[in-house]
Amino acid sequence: MSSDLLCRTLPYNKATLKAFGFDPDDVTCVELPGGELYELCSGYIAKNASPMSDGSFTLNIGRGKGDAEDDEGRCALPGLGLGLFLFKAPGCQQEVHDDASDSSGSVVELEALVEASAALAEAPKSIQLYALHQTLGEVVGTDCGPKMYKSLVLIAPGRNKVNILQNFVTALLKEADRTEEHKFTCYRWHVQYQYWRNEETTVARPVESVVLPDDTKRKILDDLDDFVAPGTRNWYHDHGIPYKRSYLLYGVPGAGKTSLIQAIAGRYKRNLAILQPSHPDMTDDSLKAAVQRVPHKSIIVLEDVDALFAEGRSKANGNKSSLTFSGVLNALDGVGGCAGQIFVLTTNHRERLDPALIRNGRVDLHIEFTHAGKEQMRGLFLAFYNGADESLADNFANGLTELLGDAKVSAAQLQHYFIVMRKESAEVASKHFAKVLEEAEAHGQMKVEAAVKADEPEKEASEEAAKNKASNNKHGSSDGDGNVSGGKKPQHIHVHIH
Repeated sequence: MSSDLLCRTLPYNKATLKAFGFDPDDVTCVELPGGELYELCSGYIAKNASPMSDGSFTLNIGRGKGDAEDDEGRCALPGLGLGLFLFKAPGCQQEVHDDASDSSGSVVELEALVEASAALAEAPKSIQLYALHQTLGEVVGTDCGPKMYKSLVLIAPGRNKVNILQNFVTALLKEADRTEEHKFTCYRWHVQYQYWRNEETTVARPVESVVLPDDTKRKILDDLDDFVAPGTRNWYHDHGIPYKRSYLLYGVPGAGKTSLIQAIAGRYKRNLAILQPSHPDMTDDSLKAAVQRVPHKSIIVLEDVDALFAEGRSKANGNKSSLTFSGVLNALDGVGGCAGQIFVLTTNHRERLDPALIRNGRVDLHIEFTHAGKEQMRGLFLAFYNGADESLADNFANGLTELLGDAKVSAAQLQHYFIVMRKESAEVASKHFAKVLEEAEAHGQMKVEAAVKADEPEKEASEEAAKNKASNNKHGSSDGDGNVSGGKKPQHIHVHIH
């Protein structure tokens, strides 16, 4: 005995609309079953619903607004409950310009367009719209417990009004994608639900505050300046080349790769779109969708690309994704991508990458990040002690370099030192550079082996060793390596950097 196939042809129950006073045959509806549009619209409506709405609200944990000295910390933010909501759609017949409002761009904290701009709020084209937030079907079990399917239905009175609803949602997308100088919004690709999830909007650090060798920083900034310059897009188009740019940042951990990416996002007014290609659910189609749907003016960051594939383009150990090598190449080649896209690949091991992945035309510029040299040591000192005598920076850099010998330290280790010494004067910080090694050892990044620290200068120790050797040649015995038993051996300090 067969059962009837469950089927619905409308995104709502006609009786429900009638109960709210609508004529179900004289409305235009758009259903948003989930994903980024659902989140954007829910956040906007929750903030701007009319007091006459028949719907309910929820409370979610968010972060309040406060300055650096008075951070409000976590607070309760309103969310969209169930029911019917009335709201204004300001200016949904016109374009939203970059300077139309001042919003953080966050899904939960998205400032209402009506609040963000008085001109939009009072625009005569603002239209009364409705939203029905409902559950459908029975309770089902999920990995996170029992759930009910929810959908959001946008309603415009009258037939054939889909353009009004479309313009409203497009305005929300443009506002969410809007970038500000010295700020960037971080997005992460939600593999399971196939949308870019807004995580936070952050004040970007100035590029000048990222202390790198001048050649390293200048190399990528000059290249980006040229890429975004007027006329470059037309040149790419005229020559049939996809208008995109890809960078490989490679080198030792803690050298400033992440800091530079964040500073670049602020300098060039770009969003950051973080991709985790090794996610177990990542596929070629998912990666393609991520590139196609990426927020406007974004930098797509693929982290630790060396963890994807081993030799012969086989999957690397621990990589459980279904992503193929050709799928990654298609994404980097701009297949299905948007014009003007910037890719950044990061790795600590360039030598592990397949040459086809990082060849010319696929990755345009390789930037190496090394351990901190004298230039960075000196630059970091002056960055933390602004206005200090430059001779103190020289003393710090020269002293630390001499102490390290062949060993190396990262910029992150130096930054940690200056945080530890933040209450000390520049004079004190310039002399206690040995603490860099002590802190590194305490964090398991460096191993110092020293039986006893020699009190005499190295020259005197060598002379004493020579005297002992001569004396023991008469009274002691020597092994096959020339070491003499019964005499005093010179002591050494061995430094190992991990």
